[in-house]
Amino acid sequence: MSERKVLFSDVSLRDGVQSLWAMNMSYGMYDAVADQLDLAGYDHIELPMHAVYMKMAVRYLKENPWDTMKIFKRKITKTKKSHVLLDCLDVLGETEPRSVVRFFYELAARTVGGDRFFTLANTRDEIDRYFPWLVPIARNLGMKLMLAICYYPTPRRDDTYYTNLTKRIMEWKPDYIQLKDAGGLLTVERIKTLLPAIQKEARGVPIELHTHGMSTNQGRVVVEAMALGVETVHTCVPPLASGSSHVSIFNAMHNAKVLGIDHNIANEKALEEAERRLNRIARLENLPVGVPLEYDHSVYTHQIPGGVISNLKNQLNQLGISHKMNEVLEEVVRIIDDLGNPIMITPASQFIVSQAAVNVATGERYKEVLDCMIETAVGVWGWEDACVPYMDPNVRDRLLSHPNAKSIQKRWEKTQEMQATEGSIGKLRARYGMTHTSDEDFMLYHIMKGDEEIKKIQKPYKSYYTGKEPLVMLLKKLSKNHDISRLQLQKGNSYLEYRKKPS
Repeated sequence: MSERKVLFSDVSLRDGVQSLWAMNMSYGMYDAVADQLDLAGYDHIELPMHAVYMKMAVRYLKENPWDTMKIFKRKITKTKKSHVLLDCLDVLGETEPRSVVRFFYELAARTVGGDRFFTLANTRDEIDRYFPWLVPIARNLGMKLMLAICYYPTPRRDDTYYTNLTKRIMEWKPDYIQLKDAGGLLTVERIKTLLPAIQKEARGVPIELHTHGMSTNQGRVVVEAMALGVETVHTCVPPLASGSSHVSIFNAMHNAKVLGIDHNIANEKALEEAERRLNRIARLENLPVGVPLEYDHSVYTHQIPGGVISNLKNQLNQLGISHKMNEVLEEVVRIIDDLGNPIMITPASQFIVSQAAVNVATGERYKEVLDCMIETAVGVWGWEDACVPYMDPNVRDRLLSHPNAKSIQKRWEKTQEMQATEGSIGKLRARYGMTHTSDEDFMLYHIMKGDEEIKKIQKPYKSYYTGKEPLVMLLKKLSKNHDISRLQLQKGNSYLEYRKKPS
């Protein structure tokens, strides 16, 4: 091997799950694999510490997400943790005073442990709107900071754009810079000029590559990035790799070896065990297995990121129009153009695919307009980064003339006032009658806007790989087999007899 070395980080538990399993990963599933990932030798393991996951855990999995967070603190002890998208929009919503946002991150760091926060830099004017007060939160907690440059192939975002963006980011003295290709739209030709442009301005700050598989180019892009000297590549463990997710850690290790580049993975057997467990969980729970996609040039037009495509499929199923996926994708392309080609990443990607689904379901463009689209036209979700100046004037006029537009504008003005205030956690606790409750219970109550859904949490959680599952699974299988009415099991002095009740 050469003296060069590339570091691999794992994003299976956050982005892999979001991309392929629509965030349907439960407490027991995380518990089954966290320790194995910790043994591998990764540089960082990224964790699902954000409100979207927390709401999902309570609402659909009937679990307390703080319990899952404690797994990560207990089981991931050797590897650095990257666990919070440092972004108040994603975590707590648009109406939070700064004390609540600060309290959330302090609690997250305390509950999970952790080494760094990361935040996006160019999707909602974050540098101007949020960096001035969010970045100090990370610094005051003693956390490293990774700032993410989001890549999308739009007419206005050439190498000069990314060069200038990197210069602005460097003013905040990041510890890491992430090149985030959420749509999986990078090509070998594009990264050959893009990565060196960023590297030149980064002046030695480590750069991490985060690229999805939507275009099928990710393997070649990762190889080119390693050849160009990228410091870190984000990977996943199968079955949470490939498809719309990230490159498989095994494929990335193989290609690094071919290039003659050393890497940091020291325990491949632990990764193989994690893969075996995840595959078994996928079979048991009927969850999809990531496989390489066939090339589909339409991904360069609809640009839907890997973490959104699986949720779109669920949304169309709920609307009863899953057979109209192609029509929705075509409508996504039209809406992107209407909105001035914004970067298709949270929240714009969710807004656009949701409006496209509504347009197709109703059979008429903008017959029903989602509030988030009006908010976009108002500037709630950014101005320059959100491409408001470049929107189709007729579409923007239609959105701003909607009956809800005035109330949304007033709410946005009130929100801006709220965001600029410090607020008081003590007063908020008192208002909820939770002055003496735990920090975790208080914050979960606040995130879920009450305890109606929290009361539906079901314990004990389903577990995997505790040593008890094989017998339980055997008995469940036997109960479905009508030809077996009696079974005897014996080990040493232990004896078990199974009898099926007569019908």
